[in-house]
This record gives sequence, C-alpha cells and structure tokens, in this order.
Amino acid sequence: MNITWRELEFFLTRLKSLPVSKSISLGDKGFCVSTGCDIESWVFYPKRVKNPEIVERVINFFKDEKVSFMWPVYDGGEKVLEDSGLLYAGSLTGMIYEPGTSNSNAAQESSNINSDDWARTAWHGFGGSVDDVPGNYFALVKSFDDAPEFSLHLHKAEENLEKFAGSFMLVNEPDSTGVYYFATVPEMRRKGIANSMMKEICKLSNGKKILLQATPAGLPFYKNFGFEELCKIPVYSDSNDVF
Repeated sequence: MNITWRELEFFLTRLKSLPVSKSISLGDKGFCVSTGCDIESWVFYPKRVKNPEIVERVINFFKDEKVSFMWPVYDGGEKVLEDSGLLYAGSLTGMIYEPGTSNSNAAQESSNINSDDWARTAWHGFGGSVDDVPGNYFALVKSFDDAPEFSLHLHKAEENLEKFAGSFMLVNEPDSTGVYYFATVPEMRRKGIANSMMKEICKLSNGKKILLQATPAGLPFYKNFGFEELCKIPVYSDSNDVF
C-alpha cells in the first residue's frame, strides 16, 4: 500500500504543476487535482479521509466544474465518503512487477512522438472516437512535455505499420517506473499488442520495479503477464459507473 501511494503521489504532484491543471491544497490531508479536461478524469488522492468538512470542500471543488471524478481511498474513511453522498464504484488493484534485467540503452531513449497522435490513440484506446477528441485533452497531453519524468509511447502493429495500435505513458522515479494510460485501440485487441507493449515497458524500465493501478477489466491481463497484487484500492465517486 505504501509503495503504491508513494508512486501515485509522485505522479500527481507533477500532474498538478502542469499548465492545464487545476488544484487546491488540503494541507497535510492531500490535494485535489484536475487535468482541466472535459472528460471524467478529475482525481483526488488523499493521504487520509477523516474530516467531513474537507470532504465537502472537495466535492464542491468538482461540482463547480460540473465533471465527474474518482476518489481512491488509501487510509480509511469510506464511511465519511458514504455519509457525504458518494457512491462506492469498485476498486483499483495496486500491482507490481520486477523485470530483473537492465537495459541502459532503452532507458535513455526518447519516444520523440507527436503528442496529438498519442492523444488520439489513447483516447480511442479508452473508448472514444479519434475524430472527437476534446481540445482540452490535446492540451493536457502536450503539457506532459513540461514534466521531464513523463514519457509518452506509441506502439504499431507489425502487420500495419501505418496505424498506431496502442499507447502508454511512463512516470520515472529513481527506483520505480509507473505505468499510466495503457491502452490498445479496439480494432487491434486480441492480437498480442498489449503483451508487446508490456515487454517494451520492461525494457524501458531499466530493471526497476514496475507499478500500476489495474482496473477490473485489465486485472486478468496483468496477472497473466506476471504482475503481483499489492493492495486493493476502494474507489468512490458521484457515479457508480466509472469503470
């Protein structure tokens, strides 16, 4: 649990510093962060959830922007969220994988990709249309260039090198690599793309442990690849249909 929270805090602390992000500090209780996008990806990661007044402040922060959000819970407080009217939406699974090998050349490579191509591929991979990507999402992805710990990657299928088949983003900590936005476009699924991307991530991790938070849909794949469960992370929202 601790290593999962630390890696997420590392990622979100950098995310909230991006030009398109909005955030409010809650002192030692954590912070709210929004990507500024009109998609359901506003996220709040608290260190603890104990104070109903803080919970109310968070909920109002999101309501003012009229967007949905997810609230993973790491240190108890489920009852406080439920009493505030939020709904249990399921759970994420913190997972870890240790490649056990090092590839220093791969670790130094830059993806050098077009951020708009990545945005379209990731958006499509998560169920959206490549012709209907919100402008704010393009802005968010472009702003990732301002965070040197973030690196964007695209994957092409061998049988169709003109088309991007999947995407992922790596967040590089000194002793671990976090994986985010891991997705395969719908028409290229069940063709080994996800497995190929994960093998690429293992090379790029330079032997460091790999951490991610799996949704229920992605859990079987990660387990089959060899990831081990670290913890279950309850998720609350204003909707019970976030996964």
